[in-house]
Amino acid sequence: MTCEERSCGELLCPACRDRLEQLRLRDQTGNVRSAYRYQDEVRELVHAFKFDSVDDAAQIFVSAMAEEAREMDLPPDTVVTWVTMPERRRRARGMDHGRMLAEQLAAELGLPSRQLLVRRSRALPQHTLNAVQRRTNLTGVFGAAGCVEHPVLIVDDVYTTGATMQVCSDVLRNAGAPQVYGLTATMVRR
Repeated sequence: MTCEERSCGELLCPACRDRLEQLRLRDQTGNVRSAYRYQDEVRELVHAFKFDSVDDAAQIFVSAMAEEAREMDLPPDTVVTWVTMPERRRRARGMDHGRMLAEQLAAELGLPSRQLLVRRSRALPQHTLNAVQRRTNLTGVFGAAGCVEHPVLIVDDVYTTGATMQVCSDVLRNAGAPQVYGLTATMVRR
């Protein structure tokens, strides 16, 4: 990454990997969790993944997310899905990073992954909005791809106010999901 230390072919040098480990979120409870605090090296890694197409970053996040998911005691019939990104943004970045995280996490956990959320309309970029504006901004944006008859784990990259996770959870519950869980690579701590 940016420290310019020797990394022996790895994405992160040992010092950055240690600092990353210090940003792990531990001892969480509840149905929505995150693997890392969104700051310092973690923030750099998210930006490299999302904006510079550094695919290797996905595996670093997925390893930590898988540990967290195993502690969540997900039902064995859980399906992993992701927060679908706008098509224009996906084309510009060359990938849907949420989908990549979800598919790799599902493979790591031995669970299926499917696109259960679709975008019905555009929304403003969330990073410029406060909590109330974020929730309002997402009204009507997401829909279910069909009926959902199994528990769902929604995967996303950053949990900021929880608006995206809440809206997507509501959509999936309204489509029939008996249980909805959420797991993000990072969480902004206020």
